[in-house]
Amino acid sequence: MSIKFIKRAIFVFIFLSPLIVIAQTYTAKSYKLAVNGTSTMHDWSSSATSVTVQGDFVITNGVIEKITGGSVTVLVKSIKSHKNSGLMDSRTHETLKADKNPNITYTISKVNNVQQSGGEATVTISGNLTIGGVSKPTDITLKMKVLPNGDIEVKGNKKILMSNHGIKPPSFMLGALKVGDEVNLDIYVVLHKK
Repeated sequence: MSIKFIKRAIFVFIFLSPLIVIAQTYTAKSYKLAVNGTSTMHDWSSSATSVTVQGDFVITNGVIEKITGGSVTVLVKSIKSHKNSGLMDSRTHETLKADKNPNITYTISKVNNVQQSGGEATVTISGNLTIGGVSKPTDITLKMKVLPNGDIEVKGNKKILMSNHGIKPPSFMLGALKVGDEVNLDIYVVLHKK
């Protein structure tokens, strides 16, 4: 190799290296994932206590530029009623087929849009949501921002029909109390660089 070629290679590397962008992996530092629904008698709410979140982000000067991947895993048996109802919890776990399908998962397949506004990004993603062993394409819109300490705050909510995943909403008291098909997920996660 000639000296001239080596000098050119070094020049190209030095010139282009600032343009090379590598995504950093972030994992959940803290989270709140609530599942809210209705029934013929009263509204109900549960929270998941075992959630794993991972995302790959490109951040430049405290701004989210790009998301290259991400996933969420919820342990079904960690979903607990806010009323500490053992009966409701066992019905929830049974309805969601926890013994055969212990996890609910969401895996990002595509980032459709990232819009910046005042330090916060509105991100629309597509992915596959798997509940009870049935996977369906699902879009979610989330609000994200980089916190002063470098962590990433993620907020959002998503309405889901259980029947789309082959889940029959449970009923109680010989059918007198029926749970509605639609549930709403309230999502709050703080991600920390791995």
